[in-house]
Amino acid sequence: MSRGIKMRKAVGTHGTLHRVGDLQKRHDAQQTLPTLLCDGCNVPVRFVPEHSRPGVDRAPPLHLPAYLALNKGSGHLPGCRYNAPAHLQALLAAGADAEFLTTLDDGTHELRLLILQHALKRGSAGPTLLADAPLDGYLRSLTDLLTLQAMCEDDTLLASQLTLRLGKKRVDWTNFLYRQERYDAAWERLGAASSELPMALLGTVRSHRTPQPGDPHGVTFLNCAPKYQHTGVTDRRDFYEVSVGHTDAAWLKSFPVGAEIVMFGLWRQGRSSTASRPHPTDPRRTITSVTHKLALRPSFSRQLTLVE
Repeated sequence: MSRGIKMRKAVGTHGTLHRVGDLQKRHDAQQTLPTLLCDGCNVPVRFVPEHSRPGVDRAPPLHLPAYLALNKGSGHLPGCRYNAPAHLQALLAAGADAEFLTTLDDGTHELRLLILQHALKRGSAGPTLLADAPLDGYLRSLTDLLTLQAMCEDDTLLASQLTLRLGKKRVDWTNFLYRQERYDAAWERLGAASSELPMALLGTVRSHRTPQPGDPHGVTFLNCAPKYQHTGVTDRRDFYEVSVGHTDAAWLKSFPVGAEIVMFGLWRQGRSSTASRPHPTDPRRTITSVTHKLALRPSFSRQLTLVE
């Protein structure tokens, strides 16, 4: 059975609304948690507190935020807004377009990325809504689908119903959509490409860096929480950092620290940097940190979307 969308709130048996943040505080205080029901269809749900998942290749654990989920073996009822398959079908139907998002003979869909790639290469003077242009609708359809995937507990949902195509080539979802734990794979894919690639990254906003006074470029950077990658080499640490740069600081800062966001566009490899420092407990050793950059310079505001 397909699972649903990660919920941010639920109701108790007496109708009281409980948000994830409040439930986490009760969990931290070791207070009894209420019996929880979906606020859309009243099926039982459970609270999953924030926790860490073991890292890969001796990397540090990956922190996962708290969320609400279905009980094992259950599903949201038809018509519930948390019913991921039904929500997906509604998005596909709303975004159907013979040029961009087409319906295939077997009832699945195909999304043609080449249209977006060409439009993004042409660019724009700055983030715009382009309310009267087809591109705005295309970006809205794509980011709505990617937001659903970011919230969904089942990573295979979109791949089962939507084929990606870039010109004559079919693009596998694993080569298009990257969560934080796969930033290294995104960086390697960019390094193997001859040009910027249309890709989507999911991230959590860590900081905003504003330009220094007198900076002629005036670019503000939105930085996401990086991926730490242990290479197996003693005293070496690799980091994969994601940054989005634009001259509109207010727009980038509208995505607050801690927010989950979807970032789509023509990504490129930034410059890698190396820094060394003494080992904190053994002065004979040196810790070397290598930072790899994934960079995006968006042209349209819909390339960044909050996950909420």
